[in-house]
Amino acid sequence: MKTETKVLIYSIVNNLIIAIIKFVGGLFYNLGSLIADGLHTFSDFITDVVCLIGSKISKKRPTKYHPFGFGKVEYLTNLFVGVMLLLLGLYIIISSFFKESVIPPLSIIYLLVLVFILKLIAILIMHKVGKKINSGVLITSVEESKADLYSTIGVIIITILLQFSNKVSILKYADVVGSILIGLIVLKTSFEILIDNSLSLIGETEEDEQINNNVKEFLKEYDKIEGYEMFLIKYGSYYKLQLTLELNPKLTLRQVTNFITKLKKEIKSHKMLKIKYITIYVTDNLNE
Repeated sequence: MKTETKVLIYSIVNNLIIAIIKFVGGLFYNLGSLIADGLHTFSDFITDVVCLIGSKISKKRPTKYHPFGFGKVEYLTNLFVGVMLLLLGLYIIISSFFKESVIPPLSIIYLLVLVFILKLIAILIMHKVGKKINSGVLITSVEESKADLYSTIGVIIITILLQFSNKVSILKYADVVGSILIGLIVLKTSFEILIDNSLSLIGETEEDEQINNNVKEFLKEYDKIEGYEMFLIKYGSYYKLQLTLELNPKLTLRQVTNFITKLKKEIKSHKMLKIKYITIYVTDNLNE
């Protein structure tokens, strides 16, 4: 079982446990913001399942009709996550207006701290592995999970504020306001996911300087290359490299052909670069 799959399964189980704790706790204490937070976490569980399926499909080998593989399926699953969060955010905001205000016991904070720690551990693991293997699925899951983490902090603050609602009447609306804020956090996350993955789906170059510099440093090792232009195009967890080279003019046609074949092979075999597909053009003058 691959590392990405293991992490996703761990996140799925973790989110299900946290969602149950939050939702049951919210119903027991009649705390609307905690119920909303539980729904948010349950959405993490559902979307992780979707992402796991998408991750499996994106790893399928290229076919005759899909010569560059299925890496962009990751963006489709992430778009599904974005749409689901958009609907959930709207539901949380609308339903928050129909909740009665109650004063929950302070003991509920222990429960909230527990789920906060469980979620934080999962985020740290997904962030570390996602960056290491360049997994768009895990990175998206991290961003979504951060919003869930913030909403849990919000519920803790709401619980504390509600303790003073008998003395300060305006504080009795803390639960409603908190639920609306959680809904807004969910909406913000959904917009970010939808925008980022829409751009990647239609074709987006990698803007991370470190990743681009890794390719540039690799190309510097070849003295036959006198100049180049490159575009690193995202395809989910891997890349397609479009490269225009200006080579040493003294090279013969056979030497150029052999060099291009060798270069493609060595780029693909370099695990750090994560480049699966390469298109190379050779020109006499890049400035023209």
